[in-house]
Amino acid sequence: MNNVSAVGLPGGLSGGLSTGQDDPEPDSPGAGARADLAGFETDIQCDDTRWHPYLDMVEMRLGALAHMLALPAHGEVSVKLTDDTQIEALNTRFRGKAAATNVLSFPAQDFAAPMAPNALPETPFSLGDIVLAFDTLAREAESADKDFADHLAHLLVHGLLHLLGYDHQSDAAATQMETKETALLAKLGVGDPYAAAHADADKADRKGAQ
Repeated sequence: MNNVSAVGLPGGLSGGLSTGQDDPEPDSPGAGARADLAGFETDIQCDDTRWHPYLDMVEMRLGALAHMLALPAHGEVSVKLTDDTQIEALNTRFRGKAAATNVLSFPAQDFAAPMAPNALPETPFSLGDIVLAFDTLAREAESADKDFADHLAHLLVHGLLHLLGYDHQSDAAATQMETKETALLAKLGVGDPYAAAHADADKADRKGAQ
C-alpha cells in the first residue's frame, strides 16, 4: 500500500498518465464516469475490462466514505482502475521502484498531518488521485483468502486516507491509520483487514514473554 509524497499527479488522471509512495501494502464503459454521491464527486477512469463488475461498487463505496468523512460537495477525487503494467510504470516513474503494487495515492492537497475538519478548501478542489491494479489486488485477495470486493474496499479506504494526510511512516502513524481504516470499513460492513496480523503479533509477543 503506497502513497506518493509529491503533491498531485501531473495533468490528473483525465490528462493521461502515459504523458506525464513506502511498500505494502483508454476507453471502456466506465471511463470518465462521474458519481455525485453524498455531494462529493468521484471521477473514475477504467482501462481494464476486469474492473467492469466493480465500477458501481467503487462509486458507492467512495460516496459512502465521503459522507462518513464529511467531505464537502465541492470536492472531488479521481480513481484510475488499471493493471500491473500501468501501475508498475507509475511506481517506477514516481517512486523509483520497478515493481507493481496494489495502490498508489497522489495527493493534490498538502496535509502535514491527517486532515482536520476545517482544513479543506472552501472553493472547488481535488483531493488527488488513487490508482489501483487489478492483478495485484486479485493475487493478494486469493493469497489471504479474502473476498476481492472486501480487499478492494480496504484499498479504497487506504488510498483515500493517504490523500487526507494519513501515512504509515512510523509505528504511531501506522496505528492511527489502521485504526481509522478499521472503523471506516466496519461502517461499510467489511471486517478488520489487520485482524490476522495483529493476532500473529500478539501470539509472538506472548511467546517472547515466556
